[in-house]
Amino acid sequence: DKDDENFHVSFTVNGVNKTYTGFAVVHMESISGSTTLTILGGNSATSFDDYMGIYIDNSPTSAAITAGQYEDLSANFVVLSTYTNTGIDYESGLSVAEDAVFYNIPIANHFNVNITSMDGSTAKGTFSGDYYADGDVQSGTKLTITNGDFFVKVQ
Repeated sequence: DKDDENFHVSFTVNGVNKTYTGFAVVHMESISGSTTLTILGGNSATSFDDYMGIYIDNSPTSAAITAGQYEDLSANFVVLSTYTNTGIDYESGLSVAEDAVFYNIPIANHFNVNITSMDGSTAKGTFSGDYYADGDVQSGTKLTITNGDFFVKVQ
């Protein structure tokens, strides 16, 4: 399908552009009243050491996951993201933001994702934030991800 060429997850990490087109999908699943939305970008479905993942879960409130803004310290959703590169997991989102509050470490760029459109076949939007190696805000290497952009197909 020619449209598949347009599906992507792209972003800038510490000033370097990165784009995944081989595997760019969104998956929504509801179990026992809780819904999770997962956006994945990789070179293939088995790129376990080089991928971007964004995860939104409505377990705090059961609010609908629709087009809109989702932030790491949202009271209504669990918002997480993992960027894995060269075998290192860089984490962003709720757990990292909560740790930063606990340790009184300011996060310059809180993780947020803006789903600009979503229907039964595709999702589109933007994302950015500071990511920390192994989710460690105290001593993990920090990566700043900007210009995050996704156009993914429902799987």
